[in-house]
Amino acid sequence: MLRAVLVDDEPLARQRLLTLLEETGQAVEVVGEAADGKSAVPLIHELRPDVVFLDVQMPLLSGFDVLDLLANPKPYIVFVTAYDEYALRAFEVHALDYLTKPVRRERLQKSLQRIAQFIDLRQPDHGLEALQRARQTMPLQRIALQAGRRLKVVPLTDVHFVEAEDKLVFVHLADSRRLTDFTLKDLERRLDPSCFARIHRAYIINMAFVRELVSDADTGYQVVLANGAILPVARRRIQALRELLGG
Repeated sequence: MLRAVLVDDEPLARQRLLTLLEETGQAVEVVGEAADGKSAVPLIHELRPDVVFLDVQMPLLSGFDVLDLLANPKPYIVFVTAYDEYALRAFEVHALDYLTKPVRRERLQKSLQRIAQFIDLRQPDHGLEALQRARQTMPLQRIALQAGRRLKVVPLTDVHFVEAEDKLVFVHLADSRRLTDFTLKDLERRLDPSCFARIHRAYIINMAFVRELVSDADTGYQVVLANGAILPVARRRIQALRELLGG
């Protein structure tokens, strides 16, 4: 039985896809639905479906944004879109499959057959990997954080700093810290360099929350953040930090 999650901000589109999946006669169980990208991320994380039928154009988080925030191992992704330009982008990066609206039953059956072949052969979706690589140059706007057994999606403007600790990476908010599946190296590459700065092998800070840069004869340079955190600055990163601070 293929376990699926449907993500679309249009209720009628989700209902149509659900009906078509039933009409195909294929062994598919829809285990969850999401009406927007923000709720889709924790839902997919919790349910661990085999495949996600993912609408591309949604408010706040697009289908591509959702893909950025999913932890490994990722499900197979079938993009669903009413816009040919998005279908073309998905095709160009060799996505597992894409469906254009209105979805046709015959086309959906072919997609399900392709998914089944991938699963039977335990074949990874190299197109998904290609799409992720293509998006590495695009700054993240939000980040998915672990909150118990679920994920919480927060805007990066709420992040004070990121910390690496014993091979784990924690994101610090105003009054809490949450685990993320991103590595510090990944975040350094994906965060907007005009807003975030790597100041140490273990820390990336949000420049908006820097309140003071202080030096001490014994401890060297440190930054003081709005939430009270005091973090060390590596010697080789001091000049770059000064420039970002306008000094």
